[in-house]
Amino acid sequence: MYERKHDWRGIIKSVDPALEQHIGAFSDHVLETESEIPRKYKELILMACSAAIRYGSGTRERGCEAMHHGASDKEIVEALALAALTSGVTAFADGIEALGDQITVDEAADDIES
Repeated sequence: MYERKHDWRGIIKSVDPALEQHIGAFSDHVLETESEIPRKYKELILMACSAAIRYGSGTRERGCEAMHHGASDKEIVEALALAALTSGVTAFADGIEALGDQITVDEAADDIES
């Protein structure tokens, strides 16, 4: 899974602080503005997109944010499965790998047994 070696935002900030502020403002606007898509679903969409392009740290960050905004383990897994439909099963496996320690495995096993 693709991982970044450098803090791209930090580099932009050191070279052009105004540009970095604009990037941050755009991200904040898209994510935090109340709209037809609730924040949980925005985060799930971004997580699935990150998984599809094999961006592990983005998958983890967006998945954790989705959970913070109320996404269940089942919603996380379903969104990763949807990403796999367009980009292959490895997106699913890599997404689970990125978020494995965040998913409540015992609860997932209980759900399978019942």
